[in-house]
Amino acid sequence: MVIGIDNLAALSFGEYFTYQLMPPSLLAVAMYALMAKRDSAKAWSYTASVFLFGFLMGMLILSLLMQELYIPPTWFVELPLSVASAIFGTLIGIKWGIKSASAT
Repeated sequence: MVIGIDNLAALSFGEYFTYQLMPPSLLAVAMYALMAKRDSAKAWSYTASVFLFGFLMGMLILSLLMQELYIPPTWFVELPLSVASAIFGTLIGIKWGIKSASAT
């Protein structure tokens, strides 16, 4: 939404995926991995809590800015990618936490 609806609509799917979806997804993987590494035992409950809180706050803030209940037209791409980032990052973090715990 920051670059504008017209500019967003002019992007091809490959450009949209590369410029708009991949950077936040990679950041999310890193953040979930770090969170899961710190406490592997409660990683899935933390992941679910953070994901739901972030999703709901994002929808709330975007809807307030748009002054209507706004569901992005690209939700069918963004939501599965967000879920995959959370799962993948948590799995990496758990494996990383177990590996570092066994090394010490």
